[in-house]
Amino acid sequence: MRPSLFNKILCEKQLLLPPLSGYTDYPFRVILAGFHPPFIITEMANARAILQKNRRTMQILTITEGDHYNGVQLVGSIPEYMRKAAEVVEGFGFDYIDINMGCTARKIACRGEGVGLMKQEQRACEIVKAVSDAVDLPVTCKLRLGPSKHAINVLSFSNNLVDAGAVALTIHGRTGEKKFGVPLDLDVIRTTVASLSVPVIANGGISTGVEAEMMIQKTGAAAVMPGRGLLGNPWLIPEILCRLSHQPYISPRLDQKKDVCRTHLALLESFYG
Repeated sequence: MRPSLFNKILCEKQLLLPPLSGYTDYPFRVILAGFHPPFIITEMANARAILQKNRRTMQILTITEGDHYNGVQLVGSIPEYMRKAAEVVEGFGFDYIDINMGCTARKIACRGEGVGLMKQEQRACEIVKAVSDAVDLPVTCKLRLGPSKHAINVLSFSNNLVDAGAVALTIHGRTGEKKFGVPLDLDVIRTTVASLSVPVIANGGISTGVEAEMMIQKTGAAAVMPGRGLLGNPWLIPEILCRLSHQPYISPRLDQKKDVCRTHLALLESFYG
C-alpha cells in the first residue's frame, strides 16, 4: 500500500480504528471487519517477541479478511529490532505499520517504549527512519501530547517524526501521566495539526458519531480514532461513518446485537480453544 493511497482513503473516510491491547485480538477484529471500516489494526505487538517468534505475539499477527486494509502496531525501543520486526510483518501481508509511542503501562514506559519514547526524541526518530527505510509500507505513529504535563513536546516531536518518515500521526489529547476521564487538551492537537504537512488522526473521548464530528471540527484533524467507546459497541463504526458522511444512521436491533455476541463467542472459542 502506497503512502499516498493510505492518506487518500484516510482523508476520505476520516476514520482509523484503534490498537487496543487485550481487546483488538483476531476474533474482535473479525467482528469489526463486518462493519466495513476502511482500516483495521492489531493490538500492539512487541518487536523483540516477533523476532523470537513468541506464540502469543504470533497470534496477534493473524490477518483479518475483508474489504479493509490491515495495519499492525509495533512497540519497542531498539531501532534494529523494530526494523527487523517491520520486515517480518510486511512479509505477513500487512498494509501499514503503526509505531506505539503512547502506551502508558508502567512495564512498557519504564523500558523506554510506548510513551517512554516521547522522552527520547532522537531514539524515536531513529526508529521511524529505520522502519520506514526497511519496508515499502506507510509508517504511522500513535503518540500523546507529551510524557507529562510538565513536558508537552508533541509539536516539535511530531514534526521530527514526519521528517524521519512518518506519513500520518495519531495524537491522543492527554499526556502520559493523565488517565481516562481527565479532560482532553484539544487546543494542543489543533496547534499541532496546523504545523504538520501530514494528516493527523485525533484520539480520545470519542464514543458517538457526534463526538467524532466535534473532534474534527475542534482540532482540524483529518480523521478520528475512537478508543474504548468501541468496546462492546462495534456499531460505533457505521455510526461515525454515517455522521461524517452526512448519511442517516439506523441503530441496531436487540436481535442483531445478540447475533454479533454469539458470533464473537464462537470466534473466541474457535481461535483460543
